[in-house]
Amino acid sequence: MKVGIMCATQKELDPLLARLENKREEQRLLRSFVTGEYAGLTVTAVIGGVGKVNGAITAQSLIQNFGVEKIIFTGLAGGLDETIQIGDVVIGAEILHHDLDMKVMENDQFPGMPTDFFRGDPELLALCQGLGDNLRFGRIVTGEAFITAKERDGIIQRFHPQCVDMESAAVAQVCWFFQVPLLVIRALSDNADEEVEGVYSENSQWTSVSALQVVFRLLEALGKA
Repeated sequence: MKVGIMCATQKELDPLLARLENKREEQRLLRSFVTGEYAGLTVTAVIGGVGKVNGAITAQSLIQNFGVEKIIFTGLAGGLDETIQIGDVVIGAEILHHDLDMKVMENDQFPGMPTDFFRGDPELLALCQGLGDNLRFGRIVTGEAFITAKERDGIIQRFHPQCVDMESAAVAQVCWFFQVPLLVIRALSDNADEEVEGVYSENSQWTSVSALQVVFRLLEALGKA
């Protein structure tokens, strides 16, 4: 099975690259796509960059150029649920844009495209059950800006999400078009509030490892499936 793994930044991906065996590298779209073996799977890992467009073109390249059958998107996010702590991991059961009304996608050109949210792949969601004590299955929202205290309350009131990032909904939209199963796994590095900059810098290294630990366990479960 071929699995694509995306992250937005280098620090989010380095621990995975260290575990891949028989690695080979290919340059596309100014990105380094590293393919190797893990848990009996062929894994192609890549740093996509920050923002929706970066996420979308990276996901499309994984599908069209590397033939991945599933995509796992992992990394960091800002928490928007007071019951979840920094370092906890959110698994995206529902993924949507917070800066785009998805109802505008309801037209004859793209029949069947979700107008509420994109759904995480049911098989991958099921495999994540029991993979950690700090997991939460919930809603991830995406927008083209870092969220701070100024925007935080409005997003919570409108969408009731567990966390916010800058890529996942765009990646989910690409995967919907190609009918490729997707799972988003995000560790909380901050609470998307007035302290976001300092807290993110302090926590980004260890929280990204927290998300990757779930990815490793998921890949091992997939390899046995």
